Amino acid sequence: MEIDNVKAVMFDLDGTVYYGSQIISGANQTIAFFRNNGIRVFFTTNNSTMARRRVYERLVKLGVDCKLDEVITSGYLATVYAKKESLKDIHIFGSVDLILEFEAQGINVNQDEDAENLLIGYDPSMTYENLTRAIHVALHANVIMACNRERIFPGENGRVLPGCGAMTAPIEWCANRTCDLVIGKPNTLMVKYLCCEYRLEPERILVIGDTYESDIIMAHDAGCQSVLIGNDDLYSGETVFSIAEIPSLFV
Repeated sequence: MEIDNVKAVMFDLDGTVYYGSQIISGANQTIAFFRNNGIRVFFTTNNSTMARRRVYERLVKLGVDCKLDEVITSGYLATVYAKKESLKDIHIFGSVDLILEFEAQGINVNQDEDAENLLIGYDPSMTYENLTRAIHVALHANVIMACNRERIFPGENGRVLPGCGAMTAPIEWCANRTCDLVIGKPNTLMVKYLCCEYRLEPERILVIGDTYESDIIMAHDAGCQSVLIGNDDLYSGETVFSIAEIPSLFV
């Protein structure tokens, strides 16, 4: 790969830069490699549990060189989309941080069953009662959005955990309708957002991630370059690297 053909890098986070509260060996060095070559760096995640600022604070705590506006979460991107489409009266099935993310952007949140729209986010503390309310909203909602549909993601020490798909699937099934929009990867909204905000060309963006179904498919669909890392070698035609190996791929 030629370094001159890359103007920006989109790093996935869970399983790429960190496992839970632990930085992955070689991640900071690889991030520094791109910065030292004058390449813009962004940190993107489908995980909507933490607000954008909390993700930024976690990265800083782990010693990652980053700025707040370089962090793009599916939850934050959902607020951008909602404002652009003038969506209001949104019921949020998700974490407290996701609700606060919307309220911070001045978007009306309605946690009652008469809400006009529904956003499904990742919520490890979901309850049967919350699920029931979300289904009642889904039955009449104008728009149903999901932060993502990921089946699993790597948590602390790489332990596999149920992803947002574990929240999205039962709501879709019980309400007998599918989401109108999935915000996060593999949807290309993150790439489009960065291209619009920073005047980037998708073919000059490199996506680095550990999940073929989300990171790499998004890159392919958006016309970006990509590198698959970690252990996701189930898909033929994709060579898998470690995060520490990435600088050696460039000439």
